Amino acid sequence: MALLNEIIRFIDNYLMINEIDDYSYNGLQVEGKKEVSKIVTGVTANHELLVRAGAAGADLVLAHHGLYWKKADPRLTGILGKRVKALGEMSLAAYHLPLDVHEKIGNNALIVKAIGAEFEDYIRPGKRDSIGVVATFSEPVAGDELAARIKTFCGNRDPMVIGSAGKSVKRIAVCSGGGGFMFEENIQGIDAVISGEIHEQHYHLAVENDVMGIVCGHHASEMCGIRALGELVAEKFGISCEFINVPSPI
Repeated sequence: MALLNEIIRFIDNYLMINEIDDYSYNGLQVEGKKEVSKIVTGVTANHELLVRAGAAGADLVLAHHGLYWKKADPRLTGILGKRVKALGEMSLAAYHLPLDVHEKIGNNALIVKAIGAEFEDYIRPGKRDSIGVVATFSEPVAGDELAARIKTFCGNRDPMVIGSAGKSVKRIAVCSGGGGFMFEENIQGIDAVISGEIHEQHYHLAVENDVMGIVCGHHASEMCGIRALGELVAEKFGISCEFINVPSPI
């Protein structure tokens, strides 16, 4: 058993949530039980996740995409009201961009590690709030091999490959979730961009900039960080943790 406020304080400090300007309210969003014996983690705090977390005996739900977003309507009606009601006595905390960029358990860092590359810097050198990262392989990797590694990382889900798919890849840019903006960043010297999702214009930018684009799916690219966070907290506080996957094809 651990105290909720101690868990939240630890996560807030570990992820340095005050260093990143975000459109999510990072940290505790709904306060429930004061003591926690079990955590459930999931990518998005949708109704199914919260119902399943309650059935699993959770006291605290940790999500990457929480319930409250800046400039969104906070009134507890409709879907938001239904989700909050499903929490019952459980607490909910959300960690969005600070979890994407964390150097050890962030989504980007874990993608880089999983595919065998080495972190180089953020896409704007030294600036964590630029979100995406640049990484390098010690030896060039064939494009189809890189796509296969991403498929394994995403739980055997085939990524969408665009642009110069047949090229050899040495230097990459990586951003989980809505990372398609990296095709617009004019990052010099990269061979491939790995992203969760893209927009239509990013296909043409990949072709015209002669880079390979690997699109994992927003959800698939962000399962790793929240899962790692839950395992870290569980180990530190001596409590149990369960990752519940509510898949999304997006």
